[in-house]
Amino acid sequence: MKTLRLLSIVSFTALLVFVACTEENLQAPASTSQDQPATRVVLYQRSANTSRIAETNACGAYTIALETVTQVGTNYEWVWSVVNNNPGNGTNSTYQNNSHWGMQFGSCFNWSSVVGASYSPDGTNWTSFTPVYAVDPSQDCLTTPVFKFDYGTTGTAPSYYKLVVNASYQVGTQFGYYKSGQRTGCCTFNFYGMGCPGTPNE
Repeated sequence: MKTLRLLSIVSFTALLVFVACTEENLQAPASTSQDQPATRVVLYQRSANTSRIAETNACGAYTIALETVTQVGTNYEWVWSVVNNNPGNGTNSTYQNNSHWGMQFGSCFNWSSVVGASYSPDGTNWTSFTPVYAVDPSQDCLTTPVFKFDYGTTGTAPSYYKLVVNASYQVGTQFGYYKSGQRTGCCTFNFYGMGCPGTPNE
C-alpha cells in the first residue's frame, strides 16, 4: 500500500513538472528580427550589358570595375575589382603590381555615412579595416584627403574592394588614384563609384 502511495506521489510530481515545462516552452518569446539574417537586395550588378559603363581603364595600367551595389538591411555594400592589364616589371609597356588605390569623394558624399571597408583576393573571403579619409603621403599624385584601400594586385588576378555605407547613392563618376612600383608610379583617373544621393541602378 505504501509502495502504491509513493508511486502515485512520484507520478503526480512528474506530471506537474512536465506541465510546468511545457507551459514555459509555450510562453517562450519568439525569436526577434535580430536573430534573422539581414535581407540582401542587389541594386546594381556588373553584366554584359553594364560592363561598358562599369569598367574604367585607369591610365592604361589597370581596369577598375564596379561589380555590385547590394542593400544589406539598412546598409549598402559597394564592391569594385581591380585587374592589372599587363603585369610585369614596369618596362616594355608592362605595369608593376598595384600597391594600393583609393578615391576622393565629391560634395554630394557625406563621409559620416561610411560604416566599414574591406578587401579580398577572391571576392569571398574579406579582410576588414577601419576606413580613414586623409592625405596619402606614399604618393605625390594627390595631396588632398583620400580614402585608401591599402591592398594591391598580383599578376593578372583581380583583387576586390568593398565599402559599406548607411545611405543610398547613385552610380556616378568619381575621382580615383593608384600607386604602383617605382617604375610605373602613381596616376589619377575617373571611375564609376558613388555619386549623389539616390538609388543605384543599371
